[in-house]
Amino acid sequence: MSADDVSKEQVLILHDGDLTETVRMLAAAKAIRAHHRTARITLLTGPEFEGMLKHCIYFNAVEPSLRDVAKKGFFERMKLARASHFDVVYDLGSGEAGQKLKGAMRFSRARWIRAVPEPNDPGHPLDIVAGKLGAAGLGKTHYSLGEAPGPEADWIDFVARRSRTLEPAYFGLQNAYVLFAPAGDEVKPAYRWPKERWASLAHQMLQRGIEPAIVGGPSAREIGRYIAHVTPGARDLTGRANLVQLAGLGRRANFAFGEDAGLLHLLVATGAPAVMFHPGEDAPHFRAPRGRHPTLLMHAPTLAQISVAEAVQAMRFAGGFAPAPEAA
Repeated sequence: MSADDVSKEQVLILHDGDLTETVRMLAAAKAIRAHHRTARITLLTGPEFEGMLKHCIYFNAVEPSLRDVAKKGFFERMKLARASHFDVVYDLGSGEAGQKLKGAMRFSRARWIRAVPEPNDPGHPLDIVAGKLGAAGLGKTHYSLGEAPGPEADWIDFVARRSRTLEPAYFGLQNAYVLFAPAGDEVKPAYRWPKERWASLAHQMLQRGIEPAIVGGPSAREIGRYIAHVTPGARDLTGRANLVQLAGLGRRANFAFGEDAGLLHLLVATGAPAVMFHPGEDAPHFRAPRGRHPTLLMHAPTLAQISVAEAVQAMRFAGGFAPAPEAA
């Protein structure tokens, strides 16, 4: 750390969660950056998403050692806290590790701000966290459903300028395309849209001159291969792109379809309009992805009840047949 950095206000953000929670955290991180414009902001997190978060402009440094620090003995954590020189610590969801650090931070001069949805807090996590930050001086103290800003990943444009591996052409996508983000095999089949429907939707897209690309991690490879096999012209990218590359694809996509999985939340944050399939009797208002463009929620007791025609109509309603957005 340089002398200039030492003279700046020092802010620490703690967060450790799955991909959905990590994408949502970006909304709070943007608000914190706007409030602490000249501060040096460090994100202390887990290792899973370091490769993506290190490119985010809201942080000056990303340290993936939260769990390792929490494993240290209390007196060692206390010494680290005293030597940290942090002025403010924002706990945006760090679990047990964060609670251990909070105990040690009592011996430092840092102000501790906890902005985490509690089990009994009603509403969408983004609105709840924004209100808690507001109570700490970062805006309004209450947000109605859908009122708080969603996460944004438009900073991925800066990465794309330096690497062609984020461009659609790198994956063979030359014209208009739509992204399919099906849940992987870790989700029970009863809670997934049938693979036959995905294949039929891919066929419908090809007939309209829009190339379908199936994205996801290793757990989605089986359905990706099935769709590409049954529907020649569909492109199976499952297991071939990391999160930064997938964010790059999202920023140029005409549309995205997916189930309630972290990847869909990331694609929506990059600016892609989307449809989310969700099983159950109740609409998932408190789980919906949020971004610059609309996300339509399609829910049914079982997802097999949602037809391909309904999915296409939802895409049309949300503007998915409009020209793809141009990245900056």
